[in-house]
Amino acid sequence: MGNLKRIKGSSPVFRLKDSQNIEKPIRLDYSYGRGKRFRYGIGYSVNPDYWNKQTGRVKNVNAVRNAGQINKLIRDLTTVLEDFVADCDSKQIPITNRIMKTHLDEFRNKDFKQGDEEETKITGLIVFIEKYIKQKEKELSKQRNGYKNNTVKSYEQTLGHLKGFEEEYECVLSFDLDNEFYSEFIDYMNFKTYTYNKEEKHYSLNTIGKQVKNLRIFMGAALEQELHTNLKYKKFKVLVEITTAIYLELEELKKIYELDLSSTPHLELARDVFIIGCEIGQRISDYHNLSEQPLVEHQNERFIKIKQEKTDKEVLCKITPVIENIMNERYGGKLPPKIAEQKLNDYIKIVGEKAGIISQIKNEITRSGNKVIEYIPKCDLIMGHTARRTFCTLKYKAGMPVHSIMELSGHSTLKEFMKYIRNPKEERVSQITSTKAFMDSCIIV
Repeated sequence: MGNLKRIKGSSPVFRLKDSQNIEKPIRLDYSYGRGKRFRYGIGYSVNPDYWNKQTGRVKNVNAVRNAGQINKLIRDLTTVLEDFVADCDSKQIPITNRIMKTHLDEFRNKDFKQGDEEETKITGLIVFIEKYIKQKEKELSKQRNGYKNNTVKSYEQTLGHLKGFEEEYECVLSFDLDNEFYSEFIDYMNFKTYTYNKEEKHYSLNTIGKQVKNLRIFMGAALEQELHTNLKYKKFKVLVEITTAIYLELEELKKIYELDLSSTPHLELARDVFIIGCEIGQRISDYHNLSEQPLVEHQNERFIKIKQEKTDKEVLCKITPVIENIMNERYGGKLPPKIAEQKLNDYIKIVGEKAGIISQIKNEITRSGNKVIEYIPKCDLIMGHTARRTFCTLKYKAGMPVHSIMELSGHSTLKEFMKYIRNPKEERVSQITSTKAFMDSCIIV
């Protein structure tokens, strides 16, 4: 047998794989001969904004807490693969994608041992999800209040439902999920109940859809790591229905603002923070603790400088006259102190009721597979997120250009922004057709 000769391969490079998720999986890409290419998912994902294409490394920024850990793995994988290929060449051992994958898997398993030195082999879907969540908990920053990242909490909820499914059906879930599983899981979620305010409730269609969406994410991550080849999960439909989400009219906001709540300081604080939220259009996670945000001045105007928790995007929020009044009248010229998100959600409903915002709102929701129609006082539908929706809708109805509103609210896409607009379609169309640009483009008669 003659000597094995191989066309010299390039060094391994690391790229981001195309994905619908915000964070893209990092993949090793190695060419080791004409038409021979080896790809390997390293088990980490990153936002493209924090990826350096030239170096194939994660940028060293605060937004990626484990950037050093990821870059170390990239360096280690490069060295391990190059040394392995060189060793195979010296021993005249042919290399294949499977051989290289097995070698890198064995190397990585050394780093994935638990404290008791047990090998963390992937033996099923649940085990993979548990490891995936632990990894995400390291990658995703905690909330500013120190609590778990909301994405991690959502993943843990889905994991709990899948474990419950295993127990109910006396099975062990594998990666071989199919349409039969999908139907059974939907049935399981439809009939499962939870307790809220001492009342037993069925999960809504949107909650069930969220579990399916997370499951698709888990299966996609496992596919990326080449743990399965099952593509049937991509046909699992993410169930969604439009919920009854309200916004407040200017007259209603004025009623809330003018309420005398001096005898109930907790309601007064909730009202003040909520009104400011309606004036600046940010998420509740960004406006419930404004006292820690810096104030900046530009051309005799003052702004609140906010770095959005969800996106890390920086926005400037104008201190409007009503915000100025709230600061001066009750907080010594400063922004109100922090209020917990849940307390704000609870208290603002009471404030809304005191302000007489009690018109009946028709609410349609699917629970246990059945459409349920109920009428709810509008005050009971007010929550912290209503402020952002109110801001966007009122500015839109006033004729402000959409891109201008998005600049203030921090929305990245028109699709996401339009979910916040709650005025009727007829009103939206009328607003568009009444513009000068629309009329100027019509035939003159």
